[in-house]
Amino acid sequence: MKQKFKTGEVLYIIEAALEHFIALFVTGTMLGYILDTLGFSDAVQGIISTVATFTCGAQLFALWLTGRRKKRIVVIGNLINQSAFTLLYLLPIFPLSPNARTVLLMLLLFLGHIISNAMTPSRIAWLMGAVPNEHRGSFTAVKEMVSLAGGIAVSLAFGRVADIFRDTSGMPTRPYYLICSVALCTMMLLHTVCLLFSEEKAETIGERLSTRKVLVGMLHNKSLLFVVGASVLWNVASALSTSFFASYVREELDFSFTIIATITMVGSITRILVSPLLGKLADRYSFATSTTVGFAVAALAYLAMVFATPSTRWLYLVYTCLHSFAMASIVSGSINLIYDYVAPAERAVAMGLKNAIGGVLAFCTAIFSGMLLDKLQAQGGLSIFGVTLYAQQALAALSFVALLLLIVYMRFVITPLKRFK
Repeated sequence: MKQKFKTGEVLYIIEAALEHFIALFVTGTMLGYILDTLGFSDAVQGIISTVATFTCGAQLFALWLTGRRKKRIVVIGNLINQSAFTLLYLLPIFPLSPNARTVLLMLLLFLGHIISNAMTPSRIAWLMGAVPNEHRGSFTAVKEMVSLAGGIAVSLAFGRVADIFRDTSGMPTRPYYLICSVALCTMMLLHTVCLLFSEEKAETIGERLSTRKVLVGMLHNKSLLFVVGASVLWNVASALSTSFFASYVREELDFSFTIIATITMVGSITRILVSPLLGKLADRYSFATSTTVGFAVAALAYLAMVFATPSTRWLYLVYTCLHSFAMASIVSGSINLIYDYVAPAERAVAMGLKNAIGGVLAFCTAIFSGMLLDKLQAQGGLSIFGVTLYAQQALAALSFVALLLLIVYMRFVITPLKRFK
């Protein structure tokens, strides 16, 4: 890619990468280390892991920032949320009672995620102001490639640190948590520097409006409502099954952690390789087109999981690669569809509205799927034409059907919309 980026764009790429690295410390395996050390059960860990999704409603805070300069508020907000995440890694070290650690963990995790979500729409709208419309697709692809490649290195490095500093029971020890807290503090400072040196353009601010006026305006913007509808359908389709695959892969498919990590890395590499191609597709045609392609590939990914059984467990690798391919388009599209159909001054609010509604409905969908999962497992799976499916296979089938509906919605509702010039 022969594209030359300006200073504002380079700062945004670095900022996004650091944001991604910090997120790795408070999700997935790395968060699991803390929860295991503090003695949480698997069931409680699952509930705690949904905090990030549940707090998406805080993105409506973007309404309050309408017509205001966002830079100072976003910088301070990010410092607070990243400080909260850094303090999480000191909890296993401090001599506190189990109850005190539990309360502090929930407070820090909730505070960090709710402030992070509150700042996200305004931060993205501000930083995307440095990117010319004609190459948003290519830029977003490069930004994502850098974040993913760096994320692989960070995951491998701190996985190795966790392997080195373990006790006899396999739990990370004091040096591991100290190293992680120092790394998080360093990333936080670098992230703050990137934000401080990033320019806030006047066209991303707009006029100051009342919260009521903004909401009424958003609700009368049919293009925005249609885009929100697409986002909600995707969140529902994904939440129907994705969060329940982890236990299925470990237990029914019987993959070791090493194999799971390797497959995840292959998926990340796939996403890195296809990101430039999907970025060019978006720039040449539209983000509606590239995002529809992503949804179609995601449908194939969930179809692969429908047929993934202990005897065909290699299909999990197919699922991972296809899902990673799809996410290279869907993550970019979730932001850029707003930019295609909403005026610059309204974009932060629009993203907040979209993510808040989508996050809450995804959380509700996950609760529904969890209840359905328990029911299917209690009856030994789902029998269709004499073939018994595991509960997770049945949930994957629901995701597949939901995505087929979403593809039709994209083709006949989103694609014909007139884009904002």
